[in-house]
Amino acid sequence: MRSLRSHADRLGVDYSHLTRSPRLTEDRLKAAVAVSREWPDVVRKLQIDGVSAVTAAKGHAARFGIDVSHLESRSTVEVSAPRPEAVNLSRAGSLLAASWFTLCGLHVAWPLEPARYDLLVDTGNGTRRVQVKTTTSRAGVTWKVYLSTSRGQRRTYDPDEIDDFFIIDGSFAYYLIPVAVVGGLQAIHLSSYDRYRVPALPTPVERGGQPVIHR
Repeated sequence: MRSLRSHADRLGVDYSHLTRSPRLTEDRLKAAVAVSREWPDVVRKLQIDGVSAVTAAKGHAARFGIDVSHLESRSTVEVSAPRPEAVNLSRAGSLLAASWFTLCGLHVAWPLEPARYDLLVDTGNGTRRVQVKTTTSRAGVTWKVYLSTSRGQRRTYDPDEIDDFFIIDGSFAYYLIPVAVVGGLQAIHLSSYDRYRVPALPTPVERGGQPVIHR
């Protein structure tokens, strides 16, 4: 403001009609806090503008030792909670799979470099290379999932590259299928592999809470 006034004086610009913001004092701040429910109310009563108005008011209140325990730090306007949607499943697949294995008490690692598998899972009986697949494609009453890559032409996974498929369908059901069971297949219908379905919320199914990995 001093800089603007000096330029106005140099240019002969009249600014006598402009009023200065009221000075922030301890008494004014204490009075505003006493009749407010949240910080935005405080800064409105103090006529403080700017993106850091609330932060500044909080700082001055702390410096003056003013009791602000009754103030709500956030607006009381209700915000609807987000909802999971299948359209985001392909992006969330690896995270969901890693979370599932972790909830089973297993150690999960991510490859540092691009690999044919998405996760490395230490089962206690060895490390499994897991490829995660998701699907939102219906095939009649079941789900169809592709077990192949589609760059140029479809390529299936070699049993020397991965050990298991972790599959999540559009209803958020989980399947853990060894590659030896579906080797060479480009796509499958999950209704034929119901025995490989695992609980979405893991439960101890063996001693030590380890999931059954069919071989």
